[in-house]
Amino acid sequence: MESQGQARWPYLAQDSMGIPALGVAVVGPLEPHPPETPIRVDTGYDGFLLLSEEEYGRLGLNLAELPRRYWPEAETVTSEVFKLRRALTIVQVPRAGIELEGYVDTFRENRESLVGLTFLENLNLLLEGPTRHASIPNPQASLGRKKP
Repeated sequence: MESQGQARWPYLAQDSMGIPALGVAVVGPLEPHPPETPIRVDTGYDGFLLLSEEEYGRLGLNLAELPRRYWPEAETVTSEVFKLRRALTIVQVPRAGIELEGYVDTFRENRESLVGLTFLENLNLLLEGPTRHASIPNPQASLGRKKP
């Protein structure tokens, strides 16, 4: 249950520990009023938001992506280098009343979605280990652009 002035999301059940998640809604050309979706918080990902290739296409972000010459390169821990498809969009955190503008990336055969460090640097996010929740304790104090 959310307390007043606090937005909370349960950890995603993947193992005995769970995985911190944040509820976001990604605005795309084919989804102007998207539902909130819990997405894994990953501090090892430097970007803003990574979406699965399927979700990226479902939202129509391929219709709004940057020209190929502006796609960044990424490198895996095994030194594989590949291009990230990229689109500029608005990502909402509905429970906190926050909207942020940033780059959403994907790559061929990507099946996971991640909230990255560039996104998190705009929020005061608390990971509540004992209760297995992620929360934004005071959404009004967050740095993101507020919804009108």
